Amino acid sequence: MTRGTTRRGWLLATTTMAASLACVRREEPHARASASSSDAEPSTDPPDARARLDATAPSAAPSAAPAPDPAPYPATEAKERLANDELDLHDWSLPGDRNLADRAVVLVPRHLARGERVPLLIALHGLAETADPELGAYAWVRRYGLGEGYAHLRRPASISVDSLGKMATEARVAELRATLAEAPFRGMVIACPYTPNLWRASVGVEAALDAYTRWLFEVLLPRLRAETPVQAGPAHLGVDGVSLGGYASLGVGARRWAELGAVGCVQAAVSSGEAERWAQGFERARAASGERRLHVLTSSADAFREGNEALDRALTKHAVPHDFRLAIGPHDQPFLRGPGSLEMLLWHDRALR
Repeated sequence: MTRGTTRRGWLLATTTMAASLACVRREEPHARASASSSDAEPSTDPPDARARLDATAPSAAPSAAPAPDPAPYPATEAKERLANDELDLHDWSLPGDRNLADRAVVLVPRHLARGERVPLLIALHGLAETADPELGAYAWVRRYGLGEGYAHLRRPASISVDSLGKMATEARVAELRATLAEAPFRGMVIACPYTPNLWRASVGVEAALDAYTRWLFEVLLPRLRAETPVQAGPAHLGVDGVSLGGYASLGVGARRWAELGAVGCVQAAVSSGEAERWAQGFERARAASGERRLHVLTSSADAFREGNEALDRALTKHAVPHDFRLAIGPHDQPFLRGPGSLEMLLWHDRALR
């Protein structure tokens, strides 16, 4: 081989080798990408070898969870704060017949985390406050001690026989503190609409209840769900009331059983003669729409104790599951400022969780 031939051969070999190396470098990134795609050919390494390689490979940094979106809050300005500043009070004027309802006080928790939502309780007032829409809408706040009951439940150590107006035993106080230590009171949005005097309605009690129920579900409830941090769905919606309001809450509950999670009454203005009719109504509602929570709360000197106890017996007779509590105290506002409001709120907190 001549010197010229040897030099040409060496140059040819060097050029070919460089081209081959360049091809490898250009194809390498594509090869890595293909290996990570779902269409890549399966590895021929033994499973235990792949496991060792996977174990030594650096893990990807965990991505931070996105912050939850804020829950809705009323556009209206809060008029005052209750329950040790844990509830904002909003006063709403709403569309409706003034003789039926067009106003509600709405209590919204201030202690919620960003994005947190809570159950909704609609609380109906008694007969004495039907004289004026403002008096009725503010009854649970100004007369019935709802804010104080909420504050006690948020701070169980404050619950005592004295704080409940001496209308509770030491045993009940200990029971309340124990259950709240096990499962703290989470709180809820509470709507307190004006409740009309159903018994004086020109259209009759049943027709007035029909119209009032429609107003609650078609006017008040949509706004509450749009503007307050309430959980969606019937399982998280409760209705309750005292005296006339208890009668009304039973009527609303029987009519909209499928759209509620819990129905309660406090010293409901029902007679012994009506108990069977109420129980039959709830039996039909349960048969049509399934199980819901039901609560009957009366007291030792309640003017309607006999009717509430008859309702308890009738519900048992018709196999309608329910909770019944006989508290201590008369049928008056001091009872509500003592155990009444607190017991109502605690029961719904458990029922609507």
